[in-house]
Amino acid sequence: MPTGFGWEFKTQYQKCYWESADYRDREYQDTLYDKVSDRIARITFNRPDKRNAFNDRQFEDLAAGFHQANDDPEVRVVIIRGAGICFGAGHDLSSPEKEESPPVHPSINPTLVDYYGFERRRCAKFEDITDFPKITIAQVHGRCIGASQIVASCCDLIITAEDAQFGIRGFGSQHHGITDWPLWPLWSNKAYAGRVLPEMSGKEAAELGFANKAVPVEKLEEETLKWAETLSQLPLEAVVVTKEWI
Repeated sequence: MPTGFGWEFKTQYQKCYWESADYRDREYQDTLYDKVSDRIARITFNRPDKRNAFNDRQFEDLAAGFHQANDDPEVRVVIIRGAGICFGAGHDLSSPEKEESPPVHPSINPTLVDYYGFERRRCAKFEDITDFPKITIAQVHGRCIGASQIVASCCDLIITAEDAQFGIRGFGSQHHGITDWPLWPLWSNKAYAGRVLPEMSGKEAAELGFANKAVPVEKLEEETLKWAETLSQLPLEAVVVTKEWI
């Protein structure tokens, strides 16, 4: 990504997953890429028949979209959203056996080393969203469950519909992205006191600090674009340096 100093910005510590996903001449399929304006790119999960549940191809298209947005010197903000009735339903458990996106099935007799390798590669994909050098906004409607919530939480900002539903079973909601910070509100008992289930609405997510703002679903796109347009005016070099510092 060229900077105003004439330098090429490079990831400091390790090559990101998305840097290996070629977008040139790519036919986007399970995730789509388009530009709303010169400074705003948009990535759309495009498996509405599967509630945008992740398979390997969806992850690969997502990575290519990030790569394309990174290489576009005009883009300042990337919006991530889902097609159809929801943002996403997590991992696609009906994916073919050899795909890595869904949890590893015990029937293939994986060893502890196998599990570690699978999970390390999968978690790196999420971490690279957090480390993406440009501003990312999750535009959430409908259900945002499991891995889809992890993707949203790894974005810099979440704008959600009030009636959206967040939830991760098994290890709570504060496990990834910026929500991994000790001072994040969801580390506190405020998120769980008096609760039996970990699911929460978009409105409650905003009240707890997990989402930045909740609006009626019919105003969601307008609100997200308003935030994106404002943030796209920030100097790119300042954003890159600030995110790397954080």
